[in-house]
Amino acid sequence: MRPVAAAPDPTKHFFQPIIVCLTVASVALTLFVIWISLHDLSLMRAGSEKFVGLDNYVRFLGDPRAMAALWRTVLFTTLATVIEIALGLAVVLFLDRDFAMKRLVRTLLLVPIIMTPVVVGLTWRFLFDPATGMANYLLSLAGISQVDWLGNPRIALFSVLIADIWQWTPFVILLVMAALESAPTDPLNAARVDGAREWQVTWYVLLPMLRRALAIVALIRAIDSIKAFDLFYIMTRGGPALSTETLNYYGYIVAFTNFDISYALAIAIILTVFTNVALLTMYSVLFPKGGDR
Repeated sequence: MRPVAAAPDPTKHFFQPIIVCLTVASVALTLFVIWISLHDLSLMRAGSEKFVGLDNYVRFLGDPRAMAALWRTVLFTTLATVIEIALGLAVVLFLDRDFAMKRLVRTLLLVPIIMTPVVVGLTWRFLFDPATGMANYLLSLAGISQVDWLGNPRIALFSVLIADIWQWTPFVILLVMAALESAPTDPLNAARVDGAREWQVTWYVLLPMLRRALAIVALIRAIDSIKAFDLFYIMTRGGPALSTETLNYYGYIVAFTNFDISYALAIAIILTVFTNVALLTMYSVLFPKGGDR
């Protein structure tokens, strides 16, 4: 008896053309951006562009402002990702217990996600106001002197970090909570029956079950943190003294303040390559080929 051939998938006539169009558009735009980055193109000198090869990329390596912005990007991304994952996991473990008004607490924790970054930036800018902000008022109740949250170059970046953590930790909570509720309960119950303490159940059974979900959430948050722009634009505009200027924001300044389009695109390409390399490295560590998935 001849095996029955698999029926053709009729949906391929819908998604394949879309994939082809998106691929062609992405490749064409990427090549165009690379081509422009190899020129000296400035809106202040329209019509005088010329081919300069890799000069813009060499200029980036010798630009101390760009190097400092890259370091701030790495610092902000690392701190935001680690703190949000740790804090989100802690909140999920707390919400996994039964207590009064549990559903209300869950709902309120998800409110920051639905707020636009502009609203979040303005809100925290008002909270961090050195004269009338709620943050300094709470510090005064504890007998602590006022802090210039957004005007002190030493702490301005961490002030923006607090706003980012407040907005995006609920995103981590949402995804980890979904993974927790879909995880099997038999291994947890078996560990408790065998006499394991609650912290042992969490560390040796629950966390390994959530490892893959946590890794995926970490990748998503790392990508979003590298691309962060709205909070920096609304809260600090890269200041004070460039202390909150990330590479993404520096590229914006180069393009729309200095009108140096070719150098701005070179910065964007370098940031893209750096992001891809960092995320691929992070992915290889979180999902080793020979390891247990």
